[in-house]
Amino acid sequence: MTLWRRVMAERKGLVWPLLIGLAVNLAVLALGVFPLQASVASDEKRATAVKMQLGEAQRLQRSANETRASQVRADQELKQFYSEVLPASHASARNLLYLELRNIATQNGLSFTSGVSEREAVEDSSLMRMSTNVSLNGNYSNIRRFLYDFETAEEFFIVESVKLGPSTRREGGSLEVVLGVTTYYMGARR
Repeated sequence: MTLWRRVMAERKGLVWPLLIGLAVNLAVLALGVFPLQASVASDEKRATAVKMQLGEAQRLQRSANETRASQVRADQELKQFYSEVLPASHASARNLLYLELRNIATQNGLSFTSGVSEREAVEDSSLMRMSTNVSLNGNYSNIRRFLYDFETAEEFFIVESVKLGPSTRREGGSLEVVLGVTTYYMGARR
């Protein structure tokens, strides 16, 4: 008699419940645990994908917040520029262009010979543009010093063109500089 038959014959009451328990465990494993294990793996993949989407959404939110803060800061700086840097009116822009320009020219030993100005509205803006072309005479070192002082002045000037040549006056060694200068000021609101 084989060992298996002998065990079955002597211990039937114990072996059959063990075999039935083993069959039930295998059935539970095949019908319950393996499908749940696959479901858990699938849920883990979805959770990982959701975490990645959350990270991307948080990055986009930070970027949007930074953009909004940057826009607010730019708006504040622009308002400050309009109120503190730009001339407030046509009269103050004219004074800035002529008086300051003449003061700097006089301080640097240049003589003012002529000036022509014009103003125009800036398209799609409440700003007005005032530009002038002035002609100044003097020697080269004075012109250089004037240009430096003019460019580094605190007032809001934009030097658009500089033309240097011999003076039309009959003074020996004198040069003429023709300057195209612009400033902006707040015009009427549109």
